[in-house]
Amino acid sequence: MNTMYKSILFVFLAGFFHLEAQNIAGSYFPAESKCPIYLKIDKNNHFIFTVKNKKKIQGAAKLSKEDQVLYLDFGRGIGGMFSNDTIYMQNAGNAMNPYNHFKECHEMYIHWVKKQNQ
Repeated sequence: MNTMYKSILFVFLAGFFHLEAQNIAGSYFPAESKCPIYLKIDKNNHFIFTVKNKKKIQGAAKLSKEDQVLYLDFGRGIGGMFSNDTIYMQNAGNAMNPYNHFKECHEMYIHWVKKQNQ
């Protein structure tokens, strides 16, 4: 593959992921009132999970797309799926695979909804 084609491919892929990043950027609020965990993602995919007004986890989210589904990887084994301005994440495991990402939330699944600009 010559250099020109590699450059075009790189620009296309960089643009694709930049567009996806812009789609996910925003402030997210828990759909369930039992989970006091908030999420903010900026246009560069940097995120902050805030629990009870304290920064809990921050970093850069990695994006991947598979079969028209956008997946987010926040590191530390925390991942989610993005669809229709909502992020879906499994917070807790089961008896065969016990884990709990956010102990402040006792729900197995957490749904964050993007705050719409008013």
